[in-house]
Amino acid sequence: MSAETKGGDAPVQTSTRPVWANIALFGLAILAGIVAYFLLPDSMTESQRRMGAIFAIALVLWVTEAIPLFATSLLVIVSQVWLLAIPQLDVDIEYTDVFAALSNHIIYLFLGGFILAKGVQKQGIDVQMASVLLRPFGKTPYGILAGIMLITAVFSMWMSNTATSAMMVVLVAPLAAQIADTDRFRIGLVLGVPFAANIGGIGTPIGTPPNAIALAQLEQRGLEINFLEWMVFSVPLLVGTLVVMWIALLFVFKPKTHLLELHLPASLKLNFKSWVVYITFAVTVALWLTTPIHGVPNAVVAMVPAAVFTITQIISRQDFNRLEWDVLILMAGGIALGSGITATGLDDWIMGAFPFEELSFFLLVAVCCVITVTLSTIISNTVTANIVLPIGLALGAGFEDGHMLQVLAVMIAVSSSYAMGLPISTPPNVIAYGSGLVTSRNIMFVGGLTSVLATILIVTTGPSVVSFLLGLF
Repeated sequence: MSAETKGGDAPVQTSTRPVWANIALFGLAILAGIVAYFLLPDSMTESQRRMGAIFAIALVLWVTEAIPLFATSLLVIVSQVWLLAIPQLDVDIEYTDVFAALSNHIIYLFLGGFILAKGVQKQGIDVQMASVLLRPFGKTPYGILAGIMLITAVFSMWMSNTATSAMMVVLVAPLAAQIADTDRFRIGLVLGVPFAANIGGIGTPIGTPPNAIALAQLEQRGLEINFLEWMVFSVPLLVGTLVVMWIALLFVFKPKTHLLELHLPASLKLNFKSWVVYITFAVTVALWLTTPIHGVPNAVVAMVPAAVFTITQIISRQDFNRLEWDVLILMAGGIALGSGITATGLDDWIMGAFPFEELSFFLLVAVCCVITVTLSTIISNTVTANIVLPIGLALGAGFEDGHMLQVLAVMIAVSSSYAMGLPISTPPNVIAYGSGLVTSRNIMFVGGLTSVLATILIVTTGPSVVSFLLGLF
C-alpha cells in the first residue's frame, strides 16, 4: 500500500509538475472524453456513449494525475449524476444509486481495517510481535531472510504495507550492518522487505484496495466471495510467490555470511490498551474467518474494532481524522465507475462488439494480468484496478460459468500487487531505497525479475488454484 492506502498502491510522491502542465493535462482528459463520445458508434445508446466518455476522462486523469486521484473519483461520481441520473435518459439511474458507491459496504470493510491497523500500530504491537516471531528462524542468512519475508507478508495482510515496510526496515538495518560491504546478501536482505510487503496485501480482502474493488465489482454481477474464501485461494498464491522471491534473492545475492546475530527485544510489553487491541484483533479475525458459520457480513464485523477502539480512546479523534479517507473516496470512484458501466449496459456492448468467444479464458486472464502489472508499475495499484477490472469483467461476461468471472477478478486484483519493477512503483520500494542500503538499479533488476516470475506464476497456476478452491465452497 502506499502512504495513503492500505495496499501499496497510490502515488508515492506528489507531482512536481507546474500548474500550467496539470491544467493542460486536465484539458486533454476533457478532450479525450469529448472525442470518445463522438467516435463511439451511433448503435450505442446515449447513456452508453456518455458513460464511455466518463471512463475516458477518468482514465486520462488517473494515469496522468493532473488532479489528485481521489478528486478524479469524485469527478466520476459527479459526472454520472449530472450526465446520467439527472437527465433521466434511456436507463433508470437515480442519483442515490450513484451516491451509494460512497456508502458501499466494501468501504466500511476497509474503514474497519484501517482502524484495526491504526490501533495495532499505536500500541507498538506490530514491532513487538515481529521481534518475537523472528526468533524461531535461527541465525543463518537463509532462515533469517525467509523469516523476514514471511513476517513482513503476514503483517501486510492486515495493515498498511507502507507501515509494515518502515517497521521491518528498522529491524533489518542492524542485521544488514553486520554484513560486509563486499557481501551482496545485505542488499538481498533489505529487498526482501519491500517485495514481501507488496505481495502480502493479496492475502486478505482488506490487504489492499484492489482486492476490495474486485469484490465490489463481482457483487454488482451477483457474485460473492467471503473473507475465508479469499484467504483460502490467495494464501497459496502468496506463499508460492514468496518462495519464488526468496529463491530469486538468494540466487542473485548469494550470501557469503554464515551467521547473523539477532538483537531483538526480550519480551512483549503488555498494558490494558494492548490487551484490548490483542483481544479485539483476535475476535475480529475469528469472526471474519467464520463468516460461513455465523453469516455476519464482513463489513459489519469490521465495525467491531472501529467501535471498541474509539470507545476506549485507543483511537483518538485526531487519529480518526488522519485515517486514509482519500483512499476510501478513490475506491468509491472505482465502484461507481463499475456500477455505471454495468447499469448503462456498456459492458454488454463491449462483450458484443468484439469476437471474444474466439478468445480462450486463459488468454484473457493472461492479457488482463500483464496489462495490470504493466500499468501498476508506473501508476497507482488502485487506479489500475479501477481501470482494468470493469473492462476485464465485461470481457469475461461472455463465459457462462460464474466461477470464471470470480477467477478473473481475483487474478486482476492479485496481479496489481506484483508490480515492483521501479523504485517509485510502491511506497515499500521507496522506503527500501530511502534506507540507503540499496540502489535504484538493485530494485529495478530484482524487482523487474520478480515481477516477471511472479506474473508467470499466477498466470500459469493462479486460475487453476482459484477455480479449484472456489469449487470446494
